[in-house]
Amino acid sequence: MTDGGAVYRILIVEDEVDIAEELSEMLVEELSDLGTLDIHVENDFDEAERLLETQAIDLVVLDVRDATRRGSTAHPNLQGRELHDRIAKTRWVPVVFCTGLAEQVSDLAQPPLIQVVPKNRLDDAVTAIREGLESGVPVLTRHITALVDEHVRGFLRDEIAPNWDRLGAVDRSQIAPVLVHRLAAWLKENAVEALGAVLGSSEDRVMGHASTARMYLMPPVTKHVTAADLLRDAEDGWWVVLTPACDLYEDLLSGGNRAAKAEYVRLAKAVPLSEAPLIARWVKAGSPIKGSKERNAALEMFRDNNARYRILPKYLDIPDLLVDFEIVQSVPLAEVRSWTRVATLDSPFAEAMLTSHGHTVARIGTPVVDYENIKQSLGLGGNGTADQNSVPSPRTTRKDDKQS
Repeated sequence: MTDGGAVYRILIVEDEVDIAEELSEMLVEELSDLGTLDIHVENDFDEAERLLETQAIDLVVLDVRDATRRGSTAHPNLQGRELHDRIAKTRWVPVVFCTGLAEQVSDLAQPPLIQVVPKNRLDDAVTAIREGLESGVPVLTRHITALVDEHVRGFLRDEIAPNWDRLGAVDRSQIAPVLVHRLAAWLKENAVEALGAVLGSSEDRVMGHASTARMYLMPPVTKHVTAADLLRDAEDGWWVVLTPACDLYEDLLSGGNRAAKAEYVRLAKAVPLSEAPLIARWVKAGSPIKGSKERNAALEMFRDNNARYRILPKYLDIPDLLVDFEIVQSVPLAEVRSWTRVATLDSPFAEAMLTSHGHTVARIGTPVVDYENIKQSLGLGGNGTADQNSVPSPRTTRKDDKQS
């Protein structure tokens, strides 16, 4: 995906001037169909890093060895790898390693976002650069940045400025939470449609997926396992975390000393909906359209007030899942930490999932109470009149009335 007619800024970090010039000429000639290419060549790695920190770059072509660096404590054959590590912390941008030391960075390859090609095969480098630009990352990054910048400016102008007399007198540290929470709320309500529109998605497609997309935070926001996490175990089984977030909160290993209270994590089993037993029975019965007990049993799983099941709809690499509150187990937190955290259910879906589980395990079965006598005494019976001398039995049915 490219932005037709856009200008793409490509930074080539290469200490061999002739190779950089040849690659630049090939790019202008062979990638003109993508739009206008603004190519900047830099042979100094430190200056390249400064450019990445201060300017919008769509793709980086990176050598591994910096032959111009002498007297540095860093190994010259690792300069490109170290710069890539710093790029990853500064900006999300496709990187093409074009190097004579491909073995030094081959483990980093994640096409099309990180690609490694030999320096003596510039045709392959051009292909890799095309794939990086067409990956959609440059367009997505540009539009998300513009969208957030536009709203922050508008919020500061329209909300903060008129109230600065009041806000300016309070602790400045309190202004940041106001801005962040307000911005997050606006993005949640408006950004899906706004971003989808600028990326070329039709309104129907954008809004059709909005409710499903809002169920999931992908990737998870917290760095530790938390309530309503959707996990995959070592055997690719799906699970939903039911343990309260306060028992799982812990500081990152890089700092702090708060450890999680929970030694074990309570988990509900989730299976792909197509593998659910009730669906399998319906399919085995021939998938009747209506009128069968197998179909009715399968439809029961979709009721909002079903005490046992909850449905998680398909989104991206998450399949349609059936959460079964009768298949629950406790697993050591140390083991769960090694599982893959796919997503976290967002509010209010997380609260709804945990509340449903609470109602399931804490519900008290009570007999069905027949209030017909009370309704009749108030004149709320079937004929709308109160006849205390002739109150039907609670077991009387309409069929019985007709027969009598």
